Amino acid sequence: MKTGARILIVDDDPGVLRAVRGLLQDGGFTPVEARSTAEASRLLEAPDAPPALMLLDLRMPGETGLELLARLPKPLPVPVVVLSGEASPSEAVQALKLGATDFVEKPPSPERLLTALHNALALGALREERERLLDALAQPGHLVGESPAMESLRQLIARVGPSDTAVLITGETGTGKERVAQALHKASGRKGRLVAVNCAAIPSTLLESELFGHERGAFSGAVARRAGRFEQAQGGTLFLDELGDMPLELQAKLLRVLETRQVERLGGTLPVPVDVRILAATHQDLGRAVKEGRFRQDLYFRLNVLPLHLPPLRERPEDLLPLARVFAAELAGPRTPLVLAPGAEAALRAYPWPGNVRELRNVIERLNLLRGDGPLELGPDAVAAPAAAAPAPRRSLGDKSYREHVEDFERDLIRAALREGESIAGAARLLQVDRGNLYRRIKALGLPVTS
Repeated sequence: MKTGARILIVDDDPGVLRAVRGLLQDGGFTPVEARSTAEASRLLEAPDAPPALMLLDLRMPGETGLELLARLPKPLPVPVVVLSGEASPSEAVQALKLGATDFVEKPPSPERLLTALHNALALGALREERERLLDALAQPGHLVGESPAMESLRQLIARVGPSDTAVLITGETGTGKERVAQALHKASGRKGRLVAVNCAAIPSTLLESELFGHERGAFSGAVARRAGRFEQAQGGTLFLDELGDMPLELQAKLLRVLETRQVERLGGTLPVPVDVRILAATHQDLGRAVKEGRFRQDLYFRLNVLPLHLPPLRERPEDLLPLARVFAAELAGPRTPLVLAPGAEAALRAYPWPGNVRELRNVIERLNLLRGDGPLELGPDAVAAPAAAAPAPRRSLGDKSYREHVEDFERDLIRAALREGESIAGAARLLQVDRGNLYRRIKALGLPVTS
């Protein structure tokens, strides 16, 4: 924490300003005073020497402290500690919900006030460091990895990022496809935001409204007009994750939007122009899906202008330690070192990482949750290569028919897919079959139906 941090005191009571000013000066801070929220707003927006923290009274003439908190952008531009002697418990709770870090009652004791300020400044510093780290990771030049594949990927993103060309990002689940989409959006320079849609996580009956929006009364429950994700991404980038799970009828509508650059809300009659760059991602082989009739060929050609493939983590072991260090900084704090015990690096390289980068992050998160004080230590037992499966005992064919044996095998296969996929949609993705067909097969085999 910097010595002499500027603290903005917002209060209309001269006596309070005088008392708090003295406390802050004694505590090594530099007080800055505002007697209204309008004056506080000007000081917050000043380009020179902005305050490091705001000490805010809730009850003031004109605009109140709560109203100021409500209209400030989120996350708040600086940490806020609320100072009030007349606020009700509900107002205190509301202030905390609006982003305030702490609530100190008047008249404050020096110890209580200084503790609240130190804690808020420390928390603000951690948030700034985390945002800086996450923002750096999203830059094209800061995609983490030292492998030739990642270096080639960074160079390609730097070249194609500024264009409006559609990009199809492929790779196994957990390889970091959304991270690449973030890097492409950052490199594009587009003023709008990045809007992500997971096509596999939204029921097909809702996906059309989610993408294109709807007018009031378009269907039961549509009580107001709602802009879809295309409109929300106006001037920016729309990232369609798990595109291979999009139903065929929606694929046709998506193709039309890509060709006309216009969307029609459900229940609407007028097209809405959209300026959106499309990024799509999938773990599926869309070329195979086209041959099997599960994906439109024309949409595939329209999106596959520039394919980007992310190799699995097992094929780029040079990236293991850089990624582990980044995750340690993100989860345990930038000042917590990652220490490798003897044999740890060899264990990381020997493990096949079926969950890819996501699994590595889970390993570091687990270590962080179980650690005490001190560094984050990564030992060889943090990951373990899967043991070789014992040979299955020979089973007698018994009196069952060929069809009954096949159905038994199919039941076991579907049960395993449902456990791993955690839903019918997830199981359908793993088995690469249509969700409706899988649902009908589950019922035909007498298996319990899950959501």
